[in-house]
Amino acid sequence: MTDRFDVLLCFTPADPERADLMEAALRDAGLSVLRDTAVDEFADALANSRLVQVLCSRADRALVVDPGADGEHAVDPRNLPALVGLVRRKLADARRGRPARMVGRSRELLAIHRGLHAHPVLMVRGLPGVGKTVLAEQYARLFQDTFDGGVLRLGPFGQHAPEEVLSQFHLALARAAGDRLGADLSGIDFDRLRAHVAERIGADGRRVLVVIDDVPPGLPPDVLERLVLPTSAVSTVLVSRVGNSPRDVAALDLGGLSPAEGLRLFSEYRAPVGDAEREAVLRLVEHCGGHPITLRANALAAPRQGIQPLASCPDTAPPSIRGLLAGCGPVAAGIVRLGGLLAPVPFPLGIARDVLGDGSVEAVGELEQRGIASLVDGGLRLQPLVAEVARAGLDPGDLPESAAKSLLRLLSDDHAEYRDFLLQHARALAERTSAALRIRLLRPVAAAHERHRDFFAAGETHAVILSTEGATSTDFATAARVEIACGLYPEAVRHARHALLSAADDDERCTARLVAAQAFDCQGDYGAGERTFWHELPCRGEARLPAVVASAQALRLRGRAREAIASLDTVLQELHGSPPGDVLPSALLEYARALLLEDRPRRAREVAAEVIAAFHATGRVRHFRCTEAELLWAEATITLDLQDLHPDRSVAVLRELESRYGRRHGTESPAALTAAALAGRALLLQGRPERALPALSATERTVLRVFGGENRLRYRIRHGMALAHGQLRDFGRQAEVLEEILQPQIRLLGSTHPETLESRLDLGLALAFSGRDQYRRATELVDGAADDIVATLGPATELSEKAIAAKRVLRGTASQFSDGRQRTP
Repeated sequence: MTDRFDVLLCFTPADPERADLMEAALRDAGLSVLRDTAVDEFADALANSRLVQVLCSRADRALVVDPGADGEHAVDPRNLPALVGLVRRKLADARRGRPARMVGRSRELLAIHRGLHAHPVLMVRGLPGVGKTVLAEQYARLFQDTFDGGVLRLGPFGQHAPEEVLSQFHLALARAAGDRLGADLSGIDFDRLRAHVAERIGADGRRVLVVIDDVPPGLPPDVLERLVLPTSAVSTVLVSRVGNSPRDVAALDLGGLSPAEGLRLFSEYRAPVGDAEREAVLRLVEHCGGHPITLRANALAAPRQGIQPLASCPDTAPPSIRGLLAGCGPVAAGIVRLGGLLAPVPFPLGIARDVLGDGSVEAVGELEQRGIASLVDGGLRLQPLVAEVARAGLDPGDLPESAAKSLLRLLSDDHAEYRDFLLQHARALAERTSAALRIRLLRPVAAAHERHRDFFAAGETHAVILSTEGATSTDFATAARVEIACGLYPEAVRHARHALLSAADDDERCTARLVAAQAFDCQGDYGAGERTFWHELPCRGEARLPAVVASAQALRLRGRAREAIASLDTVLQELHGSPPGDVLPSALLEYARALLLEDRPRRAREVAAEVIAAFHATGRVRHFRCTEAELLWAEATITLDLQDLHPDRSVAVLRELESRYGRRHGTESPAALTAAALAGRALLLQGRPERALPALSATERTVLRVFGGENRLRYRIRHGMALAHGQLRDFGRQAEVLEEILQPQIRLLGSTHPETLESRLDLGLALAFSGRDQYRRATELVDGAADDIVATLGPATELSEKAIAAKRVLRGTASQFSDGRQRTP
């Protein structure tokens, strides 16, 4: 079938006159034109032709499909000379004979395009090897001018269990979006990363296509929803195997190739001789359901001539792939065996060279010619179904050990390209190597999850490490640190003690004791923390400065802010002029917290501003430490404004401050949200809980979205909501909210911080009045909080007066609980 058309002109029926003008201009330039009204009738002819497809949308733009690598974009369709010139240049590119990446699928490409016009998300489903990923990639390539904001490719994820997908998606999104935006996106939890990328990627108004490859079946709807970036600027194509039927997601079910398409694909690798062979190929297409890999493998593996060999070709993919692999050279076969051991993502050719020698470079060309692998993203990617067949029954020999050593060399570079791919290979190889190599492979995996604030994924990886023979004291101490971040304090203490018992030197003993003490402090067990570590500072060398910062935090948690400031003054002098690392921002943030506790907001604001400037200078504007600094800056700022300008903390004054901060810094800025939280709590002082509760709830939703949930501002808002429930006499709900925030407040602020003390006091009262038969615990909470209030703040404070009143209330209502039943107070 010969070329018949130069240009396919697609146009909306609503504007035929413009289509007529464009068609005439193209024909005047000597180009043959086909209108889209004949696409279905001439689909086979189009698929076999070298042509440029021009798509004109309702937005008065002409989009030229397959624009090549020269970066030219759409032109105004009213500028006919420019349009014709662009089309002719594209047509010249097409006639240079670039190899087709896909045969047929014209209707399916159009179906994806129309589907994405009607829906923001489209799922392409089909059997393994039927061409789902190739179709999505071809769509992204051909229709790239439709998405002037570019294409973001993520995945594949099908090799992961459903519960692991979000963690892997987190790493992939941070890498891919970070490369695109030119920013380091580590140190951001998943929900904030997702919101940040959505905000940045759609900021310029250009449309972006996101292709998420190999979404595993069985994902709950809420998990699937979180894979989609929350912005109208993005269209998303999900690629998934058959069986994934999510609700509210449009789907395109991809079948095999048509007989004509199957014949054409087969003919690209082995042209049938005569009508008899042609009919034999068509029968094979029918028997295998037009499965592309089966057809390509048989075309390459079968004898070159004769009907009988074609009749005996396997009509399913696995045996046809095995026949294809049998014809590979020894080095190419080795690369396939290597790829079968690794994750189904691209792997660097350096691993193949290390394991198989220099001949691997030439073997890659053989694999590409056979359609077994392709060079993408700076590495080699095996066709997934080929990798599955190669993996089945594979005797790996010493290949995993050699590959693991090569991979560890690459992982030693923290700035290695496509690091999330390397980490997936490390996970895959860890299942097939010795215990010693397994631990070494999994350590960077756990560290990556921790660096990206996915502590539960890091903890699960550490659990595998600790269950492996050969785990060291450092492994146990690191696992304990992650468990602290997960709120698993007893487990952290247990593993830190194990680290202490197995420590090989003083540095390891120091680390283990420090982590154990921090776990005790997070529980508010300061006596155990002091016995474990804080009574002395035995650390030396590189561990000394982080230990000093940690001890300053311990002092602050105990309400000894002045001592914390004095110890940090020395550390900051030592760090002055040193390269920015993790210790300096940690020390400055701890310094700012202590300054606020010591009622020095002006200096605290200066210190917080220094941290913010440092993170902004390196582009890490959403790093969790930058967020902490912004919230500390806001707290210091509003404290100063209330002290210096507005000593009256009325609702009106606070709302005016909120409005001012919103105009100056943005309505979702830390300062505006801090003022909003205080304004909501001020409504409670007026006895208006029915207005305070929705106002505080709205502010909390914004804080969660913008800053996450682990910060003092959110706990302050939650405490206000608890007070509102109490004023509405919903003591059960009040107790639930206070239970949720008490332990985080103890960890972040200390058990004797004024806000924590008030939460302890209010929780005791709520439990007493909630009817949950917890009068004894209520009494312990109130009495303990009252004693600590007097010891920490003195007897002449508003909080101490509240504590005295609370104790009187409990004593006065004690008889209500003597028979085991609670009565309305």
